[in-house]
Amino acid sequence: MSHPSTHEKVLRIALIGLLSALCVVFRIIHLPIPNVQPDTDLIMMITLILGNTTGICVAATTMVLSNIILGFGIWTLPQIGAYIICILLVSGIAQIIPLRRHIGWQIILAASLGFIYGFFVSLGMMLVGGFGITAFWAYYLNGLIFDCYHAGGNLILYPLLYRPVVNVLRRYRFIGKGEGQ
Repeated sequence: MSHPSTHEKVLRIALIGLLSALCVVFRIIHLPIPNVQPDTDLIMMITLILGNTTGICVAATTMVLSNIILGFGIWTLPQIGAYIICILLVSGIAQIIPLRRHIGWQIILAASLGFIYGFFVSLGMMLVGGFGITAFWAYYLNGLIFDCYHAGGNLILYPLLYRPVVNVLRRYRFIGKGEGQ
């Protein structure tokens, strides 16, 4: 395996920066329904096309930058951790089934990620915040309606964003050479 050139490294950093900026804007500009935003869909598409490393970099950068604007707190670490779990899950499933070739399966997984993300943010809040299992269930169950909004938003937005986002990302696939395909 050859090492990426300086030009490829710069392109990759620029691409991660641009994708993160797009996700931050989408996260800040809220639709009227809470937790309905395309970030999870975009990060899933990024992971499937450009690979885990790019997906994780975009997710972590998005959470840090958007939380600087929206409010930074101990929840930032569980949010990043939950996205990493979602990214690894997407990547793992793509290794088992031909996920990249079936948009229907991608849409189902994107909707499921709304619930998976919420569960792991709640679990992370228990671990980072030092709360017990009772507090975890209270936190998780109180947030379940927002997980439903997140899942529903993913279900609706994924097919709308799929074609334009995937067409653009495929042009830059060489930057994540060796990953995602």
